[in-house]
Amino acid sequence: MSEIKNQTTPRKEKPQGIKALLVTLVVSLFFSILIECVGMAFIWPEQGAQHSKNMLNTEFNYLSSDFQDTLIMSDPVRFTENVVTSVHELLMVKTGLSKTLNEPVTDNTSFSVIIVHVISEYLIATINIILVFIIRLVILVLSIPIFLLAAVLGSVDGLVRRDIRRFGAGRESSFIYYHSKRWSGKSLLLSWLIYLSIPISIHPNFILIPMAFLFGLILSITIGSFKKYL
Repeated sequence: MSEIKNQTTPRKEKPQGIKALLVTLVVSLFFSILIECVGMAFIWPEQGAQHSKNMLNTEFNYLSSDFQDTLIMSDPVRFTENVVTSVHELLMVKTGLSKTLNEPVTDNTSFSVIIVHVISEYLIATINIILVFIIRLVILVLSIPIFLLAAVLGSVDGLVRRDIRRFGAGRESSFIYYHSKRWSGKSLLLSWLIYLSIPISIHPNFILIPMAFLFGLILSITIGSFKKYL
């Protein structure tokens, strides 16, 4: 009986990849909202919530113009539009925030008017950034084939260089292997974090393609520096 009691059942833990992905998404959303608020206060105070609204329109134009035909889903534009509309209705209408922001100010003193205006600007900007985050997340999901292609090319290139080193009596470097292996997954998550949090609108091709190339390069270095004999 004592031996049975001393036996500990293994705990089922979430896969580290899913956990890291969820943490990356939450941190990206937090940083995107924080950067927008800081920018409204110090960098583009004259634009206010209009800056985030312009970003929302630009990001949706990127999606509707360049991501219509994809391998992931048949109609990503309509899907994203439905999701954005539902989230906007949930955050603005069902919570009563839209009605509150549109109510006239009963106290006409200048200080109260300024406070209400500032709060409403930051709330609207926060909601716009959440919608921008959703659009960018959809674009990232639609860009998965690019990263898969980069992974395949990087793996093939790494295997070829490993075989050349193996049959050519090349030297091994465990330092390069372990450090590149450590950064293979981190580079992918870091690229997602940067793209989701960047406070300006840049065409996804100028960000995702170099990131996919960097991911494939790190993967090629990792596989190519793997030990010659198992």
